[in-house]
Amino acid sequence: MSQHDFEIANQGFPSFRSDLNSGLQALASNSAGATEPSSTYAYQFWYDSTANLLKMRNGDDDAWITLAFFDQTNDEWEVRSAVIQAVDSAGIALKTDDGTTRFSISDAGVVSFENYAFPSADGTANQVLATDGSGTLSFASITATVYGLFRKDDPLEVAWTKTGNGTAESQTAIYVEVNGTVLTIASGTTIDMPSLSAGTDYAIWAETDGSLQSSSNHTTPPSANARKVGGFHYAPGSNASGTSGGDTTAQINEYSFWDLKFKPSCPDPRGMTLVADAFWSDIYLTGVDHHTNGTSKYNVTIADGSSPPKVPSKFGGNGSTTYGSYKWFEACELMVSHGKRLPTQREFMALAYGTEEETSVGSDPVSTAIAAADADHTSKWGVMQSTGCMWVWGDDRAGPYASAAWNDNLEDRGEEYNAPNAALFGGRWDNGADAGSRCSNWLASVSPSGSAIGSRGVCDHLILE
Repeated sequence: MSQHDFEIANQGFPSFRSDLNSGLQALASNSAGATEPSSTYAYQFWYDSTANLLKMRNGDDDAWITLAFFDQTNDEWEVRSAVIQAVDSAGIALKTDDGTTRFSISDAGVVSFENYAFPSADGTANQVLATDGSGTLSFASITATVYGLFRKDDPLEVAWTKTGNGTAESQTAIYVEVNGTVLTIASGTTIDMPSLSAGTDYAIWAETDGSLQSSSNHTTPPSANARKVGGFHYAPGSNASGTSGGDTTAQINEYSFWDLKFKPSCPDPRGMTLVADAFWSDIYLTGVDHHTNGTSKYNVTIADGSSPPKVPSKFGGNGSTTYGSYKWFEACELMVSHGKRLPTQREFMALAYGTEEETSVGSDPVSTAIAAADADHTSKWGVMQSTGCMWVWGDDRAGPYASAAWNDNLEDRGEEYNAPNAALFGGRWDNGADAGSRCSNWLASVSPSGSAIGSRGVCDHLILE
């Protein structure tokens, strides 16, 4: 190792040769030494033998630029420049001047931070390494909430299952956001029940602690910040187990369970039951006060031609005016206002399956309160008074046609020419052996309105994944 001022003074031969050799040795050894050369020049090299660093003088000749570190023990070279343009198969590493590795990339592409304490790391959960936009790395807290999240392990199944006449639990794991926190509710979590009342719809709420609570209040949670995630109907009788109807033992209708991603397509899921995993049907016949009760309500006056329902507000109603009759057109209009429709013949035959066939209740039921005589006319899906109680308007139009002329039966909303008849399903209270799940009448036009013709709503089945 040698250093030199790189100036050859005027001198005699022996001294000149010695001075020249010293300069050449300094060039050959990059001016290696424990201290920097006493004379420096722009772009001059100096090997700092104390730190084992190769340095170069900057262009202004006022500072040294560190280029590389040489591990003399292991005969390794490490780049100390801020810019790395080429590396070999062993990977790369960034180190401080004292040789401490801070960042490395292996030949397999694994990135590692070493011997570095990132600022703001307080040891709490939900922290990520982030930049501040200027390249500075630091730990930052994050919120893992996905607002509105409701996910099930099995999206094709409803979240709840019946475990007794008045008990239920979750039947799949549920991941749900409640008040800004994502909770995991295990399969088999019991739904806490209040004192259940026959003919009542109940909401299921996810509490902030991950428990499940049922309440007949569908708008106000049972505790602060709970979230409504489903519901069910507590019926005044059982569903049919065969083809002879149900009974009057109050219990949960297992086909009425719904959740946020398994439900009727209409806005209000109350009072409905799922038929054969295909569509939803109203449990009860339409009531007069559907505008406040919905179209399916227990123990209310049945809407028919003698007791016409209120006119929906969407079609000009004010909450008190009633239709003057209850014809097919009015029944269609009422159902549309609730996001529903009248059943087709195929849908009616399915929703009424399980009723006691070819029998009627014998007298006008008047209301949706289920008497003992009515229980036999409950279907497999829990559709009550499904047959032999009231004719219900069908969505279909066919059968014998009116005369080939204009028919003024549309209540000043136009006229029909050579119009088909409308369908009536199920049979009324005095049809006896003619009543049943496949009973239909295609003789009536859209105009009849009387005490024996009512309605029942249906809508599509909605599954969201």
